Formats: sequence, C-alpha cells, structure tokens
Amino acid sequence: MKTMLLALIGFAMLCTSAMAAKPEHIKQLKETRQCAGCNLENADLRGFYLRGAQLQGANLRGANLRDGDLRGAFLNQANLTNADLRGANLEDADLDKAHLEGAQLKQVRFSDRTVLAEKWRLVHQLINRPREVTDLQKVDLAGANLNGADLRNANLTGANLERATLEDALITDAILDSAQLNRTSFFISDLKNASFVAANLQRSNLRATDLRNAIFQKTNLSQADLSHAYLSGIRLTESNLNAANLMRSTLTHSRIEQSQLRGSNLFMADLRDAKLIGVELTGANLRGADLSRADLAHSNFQSIQMQGLKLRGVNLRGVNLSGLNLQGIDFSGADLSHAVLNRANLSEANLKGANLTHANLTEANLTKADLSDGNLSYANLTRTNFSQANLDKVRLNGIQLEFTNFCQATMPDGRKAGC
Repeated sequence: MKTMLLALIGFAMLCTSAMAAKPEHIKQLKETRQCAGCNLENADLRGFYLRGAQLQGANLRGANLRDGDLRGAFLNQANLTNADLRGANLEDADLDKAHLEGAQLKQVRFSDRTVLAEKWRLVHQLINRPREVTDLQKVDLAGANLNGADLRNANLTGANLERATLEDALITDAILDSAQLNRTSFFISDLKNASFVAANLQRSNLRATDLRNAIFQKTNLSQADLSHAYLSGIRLTESNLNAANLMRSTLTHSRIEQSQLRGSNLFMADLRDAKLIGVELTGANLRGADLSRADLAHSNFQSIQMQGLKLRGVNLRGVNLSGLNLQGIDFSGADLSHAVLNRANLSEANLKGANLTHANLTEANLTKADLSDGNLSYANLTRTNFSQANLDKVRLNGIQLEFTNFCQATMPDGRKAGC
C-alpha cells in the first residue's frame, strides 16, 4: 500500500512538472527573445520585454503575459489558451493560427498590421468596445473569454459559443435562439428577459445567474448547473432539464410546461406559485423544496425524493403519487382530486382542508394523518389505513369502503372510532 501511494505521489508530481514551464526556456526567452517551440506553460512573464520575440509554436498555455511588450512578436501557431494578455502590447505581432481560447484580451493593444483571425478581433472588440456590435447572428465565438462583456440586446441567434466563458456579463434582453451553448459558463451573469428558444445549453454553467423572465422553448438544459439561479417568472416549454442541478434555485411564479426534469436536483428550490403542467419529474430530488400554491396538474412524480417538501395549497389534481413516501408532508389546502395515491405512505401528513374527491387511496397509509375539514367524497378507500387519523368534519359522500381501518380515528362527527 505504501509503495503504491508513493508511486501515485510521484506520478502526480511528474504530471505537474510536465505541465509547468521549463526554467531554461524562460531564461532563454528573457536573454535572447528566441524561443520558438518552447514550453512556457503557466509561466509568469508579466511585463517582459518581448518585442520581436520568436515564439512560433510555443506553448504559452495559461501563461501570464500581462502588460508585456510583444510588439512585432512572432506568435504564429502558438498556444495561448487561457493566457492572461491583459494590457499587453501586440501591435504588429503575428498571431496567425494562434490558439486564443479562454485568453483574456482586456485592454490588449492590436494594430491594423497585427496578424489575427477575425474571430479574435471580434472577441477583442466585444470586450473593449462594448455594444459597438449587437448583430452577432451565427458568429463563431466558441471558446472565447467574454467575461464581463456587455451584450445587452445583442442578437446571438444561431451563434456558436460552445465552451465560451461569459461570466459576470450583462446579457439582458439578448436573443440566443438556436445558439450552441453547451459547456458555456454564464456564472453570475445577468440574463434577464433573454430568449433561449431551441438553444443547446447542455452541461452549461448557469450557477447564480439572473434569468428572471427568460424564455426557454424546446431548449436543451440537460445536466446544466442552475444552482442558486434566479428563475422567477421564466417560461419554459417542451424543454429538456434531465439531470439538471436546480439546487436552491428560485422559480417562483415560473411556468414550466410539457418538460422533462428526470433525475433533476431541486433540493431546497423555491417553487412557490409556480406552474408545472405535464412535467416529468421521475427520479427528481425535491427534498426541502417549497411548492406552496404551485400548480402541478398531470405531472409525474414517480420515484422522487420528497422529504421535507412543502405542498401547502398545491394543485395536484390527477397526479400519480402511488407508492411514494409522503410521510409528514404538509398538503394543507391542497387539491388532490382524482389523484392516484394507492399504496402511498401519508402517515402523519397534514391534509387539513385538502380536496381528495375521487382520489384513489387504495391501501394507502394515513396513520395519524390530519384530514380535518377536508373532502374525501367519492374517494376509493379500499383497505386504506386511517388508524389514529383526524377525520373531524371531513366529507365522505359516495366513498368506496372495503376493509378500511378506522381504528382509534377521530370521525367526522368528532367521536373516536373503536378497533
């Protein structure tokens, strides 16, 4: 075991060393400015005088070139992925076929003679001259670092922003319909009123974003991170949120229709007054979520985690909750008419004032549940267990009774049932 541990530590050190710049290459660059093909990954080259430097094909991935003098430098085919170029002077430099994915281009100086792909000139323009260009339909910005960009009211229909970073950006009222946004990071960005119709946001990072009143239609948000996001008032229809992370997100007054949320994480999410019509929630985590006064009509809740779920005044008309563990859940004032609750565990549940007309409660467990002031008219109570339940003032017109257990239950007239 010890030998294996030492081997793993050695391998990790070797990998770290392989990713670091070679000291002799840094020295060579500083002394001669001749370092074509050198390994300068993650090197600290801040403020270096590199005018006319030969850096063709060099590995400058993650390097810090901030405020450096790179006028006339030869950087063709160099790897500048995730490099910090802020404040650098690249006038007359040759960046032909250079890799600039993730590179920071804030306050970088280019000249008309700087050899640079149009894609990166556009990124530079968007970062340094905000709102100068708003028509960005079908542009290729894949991998671009647009952190802090002002893209308000921009039309990005059909744009390719795959793996781009737009963190802490202003993107309100923007149109991102049919855009490629898979693995794109929008962390803490303002996206209020943005449109994402038919956009691909698979595995995107929307953590802590402001998406209030945004529009999602036929949008792919599978495996997206929407944790802590503000989603109040969104309209989301026919969309895919399977395995999406919505932990602690705010979805109050949102409208979600005919969408897939299989296996999604809604832990502690705020869904008060939301409408989830025809939503597929199989396998979702709803622990601690607040769905008070939400409309969940005809949604599918099979195999979900519901511990601590708040469902006060919720509309669950016609919903299938069969076999679920609903112990201790607050359903007070909820509409459960026509709901399928056979074999459900509703022990100690709060169903005070709930509407359970025409509900199927076959073999359901309502031990110690509070159903006072509720309506069970025309419900199927075959083999239902109401032992020690509170049925005070409950309406029981037209109910189906067969082998129903009322042992020590408080009946509608206030009397205690025998066993």
